[in-house]
Amino acid sequence: MTKLSIVVPVYNEQSRIEPFLGELSNLTRTLKDYEVIFVNDGSTDRTLDILKSFRKARIITYKKNMGKGFAIKKGMLAATGEKIIFIDADGSTSPMEIKKMLPLLDQFDVVVGDRTNYESNVDQPLLRQTTGKLFNFWANFIFRIHVKDNLCGFKGFRKSAAKELFKNMVSNRWIFDVEIFYRIRHKKYSLKEMSIKWEHREGTKIKFFDPIRMFFQLIHLRIKLALA
Repeated sequence: MTKLSIVVPVYNEQSRIEPFLGELSNLTRTLKDYEVIFVNDGSTDRTLDILKSFRKARIITYKKNMGKGFAIKKGMLAATGEKIIFIDADGSTSPMEIKKMLPLLDQFDVVVGDRTNYESNVDQPLLRQTTGKLFNFWANFIFRIHVKDNLCGFKGFRKSAAKELFKNMVSNRWIFDVEIFYRIRHKKYSLKEMSIKWEHREGTKIKFFDPIRMFFQLIHLRIKLALA
């Protein structure tokens, strides 16, 4: 029985992923029972070829880009570990932070990175901080989830919680995090927000107007979940 699954969604990351893979390799050398699952979300560059060079990894790949939420759902449902953690491939969060998250998953069903925590070490442009705060305010207002950092791409789950939360997820793109928090609250899973070290990486897939689009997408999602 696998103790830990590490799920990494990837889309057109050829220019940023190799340093991340180096850190991930350093981490896995310290682990005894684990699996790494890369989900290649329709990359059109050399990302898939680079992923194939990483030893002891499973690769889920498909040709059409379906969105980050879809990719993570595929990885989470394929994972076999008793603890399942997903992490962004851009290196903004070091894979070594996983070692800090693991013991917390002995106590909580879900553990998530929180860049707003006063103990977090965060290097982020002011514009991203501002749009992030506005998005979190809007998400909390609509969904009443009381989460300080919805969009941090570093989250961990006990296996039973992961399978239950992701099996019926309807959001395929960026706002999937909000849906997951809504389901966590609805299912009454225990949640821990964890301080992290996070550093902005150039080349983000989130564009300038995406947070505005997300505001309207959140309203649509809230109606959809209410009718489900």
